[in-house]
Amino acid sequence: MGPRGTRGAYRKEERAKLPPQLQKELVEKAAARHGNCQELAKALEIPKSSVHYYRIGRLTIPVSLVESMLREAADPDLERRVRGAIETRDRTWANYYSSGIMREMYRQKVRLPTRDQLEKNDDLRRKAAAIVSYVMAEGSVWMQKEKWGEASANITFAEHETDLYEHFRGLVLDVFDYDIGPPQPPGNGALAIRGFIYSRFVAEWLADNCVPHGEKSAQSFGLPYWVKNSTDPGTWSSALQPWCDGEGCVMVSRGGRLLGFVVVQSKHTDLDLDLLPASIINGPNRNAPVGALRKHGVFGIPVADYLKMCCRSQILDEVQCLFNRIGVNPRKRIFSLHLKNDGFWSCIWGLHFTREETMILLQQGLVIQSRKIRRIEASMAVKNNGIFI
Repeated sequence: MGPRGTRGAYRKEERAKLPPQLQKELVEKAAARHGNCQELAKALEIPKSSVHYYRIGRLTIPVSLVESMLREAADPDLERRVRGAIETRDRTWANYYSSGIMREMYRQKVRLPTRDQLEKNDDLRRKAAAIVSYVMAEGSVWMQKEKWGEASANITFAEHETDLYEHFRGLVLDVFDYDIGPPQPPGNGALAIRGFIYSRFVAEWLADNCVPHGEKSAQSFGLPYWVKNSTDPGTWSSALQPWCDGEGCVMVSRGGRLLGFVVVQSKHTDLDLDLLPASIINGPNRNAPVGALRKHGVFGIPVADYLKMCCRSQILDEVQCLFNRIGVNPRKRIFSLHLKNDGFWSCIWGLHFTREETMILLQQGLVIQSRKIRRIEASMAVKNNGIFI
């Protein structure tokens, strides 16, 4: 910061704390003598931005500048009120005060639904439920500035899922009054699109509503209570749609006939190569099929039983409960184990839907991604022994 800047907002001296409206009146009456705030800044030899910050109350005024402004205003009544209300604070306090004012200004730029609003407003609750599920399924909350504890959030979709991106973007704009902007390519060259919420307040709202910080597969988390305890079927459907579109996959036979639909979720385990050998891997994707687990045990019990007891996906359990409420009963099972780069195994859980249940998902609007819809409809039209399925 140059010499001129240090003579303004950040000069090293004590500050005068005044009521915001009185401080605004002081600045405006001092500026009236010179025509405007810019000319007052010239007269006091301080940056015009400093005068602006004093006027809106973002910064407290140095004591010496208060005296100068009182002389410029030449208003005995104003001087009496200022001297009666003034509180002297040191520079450290002023810095914290300024930071608090700035945080509040940024917080007011977004709309953060309260628990009471979510419980009373069906439309708001449904949209907020979809946002939470989208971030749980396809996004994350992460620390942007660890020193200050500031978090951000992001969402990632496959390159072709532009319709899901625009759906999520519209939801965020409606609920938080925040536009994440057009999709961005990831920095690693993957065939994906990403969006970012660079608002610590929205990120903190998501964290307060059960979205965990960082790697989700390593943590146990569930849906917020205002979703689980809701009696509104529309809220259940809104919370389930992102899981179907974000983590769902259409299953077809080699002949293109619809076999069903699956929603998968990964859960990290404490099993490593000392407990389960890499020889159980089948194929180049480092996955061990569930059939290979039957031949192995850990801590004296079958691997599958250990995973069901100690490595369940809590979020998938709660998602399954919501499906049950809408009349769909998918079967939850372990699909495979995946060997991660750190040498530990990750358990891939899945909800399996029959052909009939898949059509219910489509009819109830729980699948909105265009490619999935086209694939389901095409596979339902495939002949099986001369009969259209």
